[in-house]
Amino acid sequence: MKYVFFDIECACVYKNVAKICVFGYCIADEQFNILEKEDILINPNGKFHLTDHGGEGIVLPYDYNDFKKYPDFKKFYPRIKELLEGEDRLVFGHAAVNDVKYLNLETKRYKLPSFSFRFADTQVLYMAMTETFDRQAGLESLTQIFEIDYTPHCAADDAYATMRIAQEMCVKENCTLPELLEKFNIRFGRIGNYQYCNCSSTRRTEYLREKSRLKRERGEKRAKFNDFVYGYRVRPQTDEWRGKRFSFSRSIEEELPLAKSLVKEIVRRGGRYSLKLSGCNTFVEEAGDDSVRCSAAHKLQEEGKIAEIYTLDDFRARFMPAEE
Repeated sequence: MKYVFFDIECACVYKNVAKICVFGYCIADEQFNILEKEDILINPNGKFHLTDHGGEGIVLPYDYNDFKKYPDFKKFYPRIKELLEGEDRLVFGHAAVNDVKYLNLETKRYKLPSFSFRFADTQVLYMAMTETFDRQAGLESLTQIFEIDYTPHCAADDAYATMRIAQEMCVKENCTLPELLEKFNIRFGRIGNYQYCNCSSTRRTEYLREKSRLKRERGEKRAKFNDFVYGYRVRPQTDEWRGKRFSFSRSIEEELPLAKSLVKEIVRRGGRYSLKLSGCNTFVEEAGDDSVRCSAAHKLQEEGKIAEIYTLDDFRARFMPAEE
């Protein structure tokens, strides 16, 4: 069995266009001995417009003028297809579904038959092994963790780094690469008939399902709270908080009994509750809450648009001692 690790660089990537300029690969045997390692330079038949996922410009370690000397993707398609397809090999990439997408778009662009192979993803595998499902593990960050030297954005070196990451994970778990995939319930991604699906793990699927459920429940709680605020109309008993417009952090809004009782007290004392952060001048948050809403509230305070910010404990201690 051969392990084929690959990486792709593109001259530009848009929604339905990905002009491949480099296909890099590293082939290893089952003991991770390197059998082949090469960059295949490809004429992208287009201009270079390079950005990363954050929109920042990136620089490839090649002379861009050299790409015009090479044939286009159609010429290299049979070779790439031979590298990736076959029962005697396992194909790997890091964030591999992106590169699979690029291959799919190029076959459509040049009206070539679809690729057909299955693939695993070292990013998915690492997240499953470490159970860090809340953030993606970039190739560069993993090379730092595993102390691997490589040249970023050199496709063959990226493929080599992916191979070394897989090797280090096997060493850490004291097993072979197929055993590692089985141990963490990795489901292969696939491409065929111009359709593709991502590699996944059972634990990450469960994590995302639970995350979706919790998000849905939070949304339902906020909807109920919003309905309560819109519908709560009583006459104030004092003018103590006249002119004060309160707003809470999401975590407080989602604690329905607590949030409702606080709103009732605010209205009783002559204040109002604003569902929009921009409409409040007093904000209440849980201690240590670093959510986007709380960060925005602190920024508005710096700009003088929110007069007061209290933690929930401080707010209750100062203004609602009877509840303690």
